[in-house]
Amino acid sequence: MKDIIFYFVFVSAIVALFAFAFSFSQSDEPAGKTIFLDSKCDKCHSVESLNLVSSGKKPIDLSNVGNKLNAEFLTKYLKKEDKLNDKNHSVNFKGEDVQLNSLVEWLLTLKKEQ
Repeated sequence: MKDIIFYFVFVSAIVALFAFAFSFSQSDEPAGKTIFLDSKCDKCHSVESLNLVSSGKKPIDLSNVGNKLNAEFLTKYLKKEDKLNDKNHSVNFKGEDVQLNSLVEWLLTLKKEQ
Protein backbone atom coordinates (compact mmCIF):
# COMPACT_ATOMS: atom_id res chain seq x y z
CA MET A 1 0.00 0.00 0.00
CA LYS A 2 2.85 2.39 0.83
CA ASP A 3 4.38 1.71 -2.59
CA ILE A 4 1.13 2.66 -4.35
CA ILE A 5 0.83 5.93 -2.40
CA PHE A 6 4.49 6.77 -3.06
CA TYR A 7 4.05 6.00 -6.77
CA PHE A 8 0.90 8.18 -6.96
CA VAL A 9 2.62 11.10 -5.20
CA PHE A 10 5.71 10.73 -7.40
CA VAL A 11 3.72 10.69 -10.65
CA SER A 12 1.58 13.63 -9.48
CA ALA A 13 4.70 15.64 -8.68
CA ILE A 14 6.20 14.92 -12.10
CA VAL A 15 2.99 15.93 -13.87
CA ALA A 16 2.73 19.13 -11.80
CA LEU A 17 6.35 20.10 -12.50
CA PHE A 18 5.92 19.41 -16.21
CA ALA A 19 2.78 21.55 -16.33
CA PHE A 20 4.53 24.34 -14.43
CA ALA A 21 7.52 24.33 -16.80
CA PHE A 22 5.28 24.05 -19.86
CA SER A 23 3.23 27.09 -18.82
CA PHE A 24 6.35 29.27 -18.92
CA SER A 25 7.43 28.08 -22.33
CA GLN A 26 4.09 29.05 -23.92
CA SER A 27 4.40 32.78 -23.29
CA ASP A 28 5.15 34.84 -26.38
CA GLU A 29 5.64 37.96 -24.30
CA PRO A 30 9.14 39.03 -23.30
CA ALA A 31 9.88 38.32 -19.64
CA GLY A 32 10.44 42.02 -18.94
CA LYS A 33 7.04 42.98 -20.32
CA THR A 34 5.38 40.32 -18.18
CA ILE A 35 7.22 41.63 -15.10
CA PHE A 36 6.21 45.20 -16.05
CA LEU A 37 2.55 44.19 -16.12
CA ASP A 38 2.69 41.85 -13.11
CA SER A 39 4.41 44.53 -11.03
CA LYS A 40 1.66 46.95 -12.02
CA CYS A 41 4.11 49.42 -13.53
CA ASP A 42 1.33 50.27 -15.97
CA LYS A 43 -0.51 52.06 -13.14
CA CYS A 44 1.86 55.01 -13.58
CA HIS A 45 3.59 54.30 -16.90
CA SER A 46 2.42 53.69 -20.43
CA VAL A 47 4.27 52.34 -23.43
CA GLU A 48 2.32 53.93 -26.24
CA SER A 49 4.53 52.35 -28.90
CA LEU A 50 3.21 48.93 -27.74
CA ASN A 51 -0.34 50.14 -27.03
CA LEU A 52 0.14 49.69 -23.28
CA VAL A 53 -2.03 52.42 -21.83
CA SER A 54 -1.82 53.43 -18.20
CA SER A 55 -4.84 53.91 -15.99
CA GLY A 56 -3.05 56.74 -14.18
CA LYS A 57 -3.97 60.42 -14.45
CA LYS A 58 -0.64 61.62 -15.87
CA PRO A 59 1.18 58.51 -17.12
CA ILE A 60 4.81 58.72 -18.08
CA ASP A 61 5.36 57.21 -21.52
CA LEU A 62 8.35 54.88 -21.62
CA SER A 63 8.26 54.27 -25.39
CA ASN A 64 11.69 55.83 -25.84
CA VAL A 65 13.37 55.08 -22.51
CA GLY A 66 15.93 52.80 -24.19
CA ASN A 67 17.36 55.77 -26.09
CA LYS A 68 17.60 57.94 -23.00
CA LEU A 69 18.85 55.79 -20.12
CA ASN A 70 21.28 52.91 -19.56
CA ALA A 71 21.00 49.62 -17.67
CA GLU A 72 23.10 50.66 -14.70
CA PHE A 73 21.08 53.81 -14.09
CA LEU A 74 17.70 52.11 -14.57
CA THR A 75 18.64 49.36 -12.13
CA LYS A 76 19.72 51.84 -9.47
CA TYR A 77 16.73 54.10 -10.11
CA LEU A 78 14.21 51.29 -9.74
CA LYS A 79 15.90 50.28 -6.46
CA LYS A 80 15.78 53.94 -5.28
CA GLU A 81 19.58 54.12 -5.23
CA ASP A 82 19.73 56.94 -7.80
CA LYS A 83 17.55 59.91 -8.76
CA LEU A 84 16.13 61.21 -12.01
CA ASN A 85 15.52 64.97 -12.11
CA ASP A 86 16.32 65.07 -8.38
CA LYS A 87 13.51 62.60 -7.61
CA ASN A 88 13.50 58.97 -6.55
CA HIS A 89 11.29 56.49 -8.34
CA SER A 90 7.96 56.44 -6.54
CA VAL A 91 8.06 52.69 -5.85
CA ASN A 92 11.02 50.51 -4.86
CA PHE A 93 11.13 47.42 -7.11
CA LYS A 94 10.08 44.50 -4.92
CA GLY A 95 11.06 41.57 -7.12
CA GLU A 96 14.26 39.56 -7.26
CA ASP A 97 17.41 40.77 -9.02
CA VAL A 98 16.80 38.36 -11.92
CA GLN A 99 13.36 39.90 -12.47
CA LEU A 100 14.76 43.41 -12.22
CA ASN A 101 17.42 42.56 -14.81
CA SER A 102 14.76 41.17 -17.16
CA LEU A 103 12.65 44.29 -16.70
CA VAL A 104 15.60 46.60 -17.35
CA GLU A 105 16.65 44.61 -20.44
CA TRP A 106 13.12 44.92 -21.82
CA LEU A 107 12.93 48.64 -21.01
CA LEU A 108 16.17 49.18 -22.93
CA THR A 109 14.53 47.72 -26.06
CA LEU A 110 11.92 50.49 -25.97
CA LYS A 111 13.24 52.89 -28.58
CA LYS A 112 11.38 55.13 -30.96
CA GLU A 113 12.87 55.57 -34.38
CA GLN A 114 14.54 58.94 -34.68
